[in-house]
Amino acid sequence: MKRILPALAALTLFATLAPAKERPKAADFSGNWFLNVGEMKKPPAGLQRYSMVVSQDEKQLKVKTTIEGNVQGTPQMPNAGGYPGGSSRGGYPGRRGGMGTPGMGIPRGGAGRSHADGSLYGSVAAYKLYPENAVYNFDGSKSSVQLGGPEETSATSKLEQEKKGKVLKLSLVANGESVQGAKIKINDEWQLSSDGSSLKIARSVKSPEGSSSVHLVFLKGEANSSAGASPAPR
Repeated sequence: MKRILPALAALTLFATLAPAKERPKAADFSGNWFLNVGEMKKPPAGLQRYSMVVSQDEKQLKVKTTIEGNVQGTPQMPNAGGYPGGSSRGGYPGRRGGMGTPGMGIPRGGAGRSHADGSLYGSVAAYKLYPENAVYNFDGSKSSVQLGGPEETSATSKLEQEKKGKVLKLSLVANGESVQGAKIKINDEWQLSSDGSSLKIARSVKSPEGSSSVHLVFLKGEANSSAGASPAPR
């Protein structure tokens, strides 16, 4: 009996402390999301539509991204895309018109580039390098994805929760050897509005070609919503 009582006390203490160690349940980020282009101060030239289909369960967050148009530099840059060989052909990263292809004409190699060129590349990369399909695990374990761009570089994805699951921090790091001492890194911070109708994403991109940060606001709607307009009521 004397041995049983301490064992029962230990089990009771464990049962009391166990819930405190459980991962917080994330807010529900699932839905059809459409970039509110009309509210952006400097939308990239050529962007027609940027949408995400986000599905979520207790284990994973899955993000399917669709970009329509040929995302290029700011409208103030010459030659629309800011680089020789610019084209109006559209396509998702790694498809026709992707970075580093004849459709985009972005030169390779960051050595000797001006700060303006590097910032322009980073701004474009914030859209075009994001994977078409990405999976993040809520248990913090890593997963494999393919970045956009003509080379479709493999990368490792990871998710971290903050503020009891109300904020998600998503990271993508390219695999393999670094170029010029640097690897492509994409970091997102996701946060829902209080009513769940909008999603703010603060995204930073670092690469050998240039770095930049963008702030995106997506609105939840139906699949037939159009870019630059409010999504259809749900």
